[in-house]
Amino acid sequence: MDLIYRAKKPETIKRFLLENNIPLKLVKSEEGKMMLFVNNDLKTKDDTMKKGDTIKIRIQDEKPESDIIPEDIPLDILFEDEYFLVVNKPSDMQVMISKTHPTGTLANALAFYYKKNGLGSQIHFINRLDKETSGLMLVAKNRFLKFLFSDRTDNSITNEYLAVVQGLMDIKRFCIELPISRSEGSIKREVSETGDECKTSYQVEREFDGFSLVRILSETGRTHQIRVHFSYFNYPIVGDLLYNKNRYPVKDMLLYSNLIRFRHPIKDQDVEVRLPASEEIRAFMKMHGALI
Repeated sequence: MDLIYRAKKPETIKRFLLENNIPLKLVKSEEGKMMLFVNNDLKTKDDTMKKGDTIKIRIQDEKPESDIIPEDIPLDILFEDEYFLVVNKPSDMQVMISKTHPTGTLANALAFYYKKNGLGSQIHFINRLDKETSGLMLVAKNRFLKFLFSDRTDNSITNEYLAVVQGLMDIKRFCIELPISRSEGSIKREVSETGDECKTSYQVEREFDGFSLVRILSETGRTHQIRVHFSYFNYPIVGDLLYNKNRYPVKDMLLYSNLIRFRHPIKDQDVEVRLPASEEIRAFMKMHGALI
């Protein structure tokens, strides 16, 4: 894989690598020479570059994970470049393989897509969704690219959701800050003083027939975070079989990751992928006399 940047100032290549968190050991070498190029000319780490120059850094490809079986499962890819892709995950699909789900996951589908398109990469999910949650996921095509997000503190990725919750919320706009931990002997989570810090911001978008359409920003991304926070205040998500005791004629839980926005760490550009409310949410609202 080639990392291609545009130089913002004159400096040595070694200094550029340091400022962009690119370790020298990551750079591929051929015949004892590091694969560092400025305007397509091979250079050494001690060479300099000018503002506006194009610097290309060749890094090692990754060997695909041997334990992920490639499966020809259709993918809805909404953005892709040399470094990342954004895929629309359907509900009731596990993200990563496990002992209980070795096949049929998003990872299996991506492994097939990578193999078919000759991508020398492992699968690196930058955000995660519960099996029951549908919507947008950002995937990096190299471990280093995922690291660039974990190492940044500028809030460079935004994940928004739409959900239909049961009830009309007293407070229309709020930030829920309650810690969450795993319930003992269960896959469920619960609000707990000893849990992990969690932060969920929301705004009510529509109210209809005793339900609320809510726009949500999950700022910490814990497992079941959104579901637990809303059910704690007795506004559980429609179709949530774990945290909502009421049953509705819906096939899927009405929680949908409909927006991802991030600052591209290589191209230094803003990328946004936004989708309207899911078909399931629109159908439920129509059933209850509301249109979106």
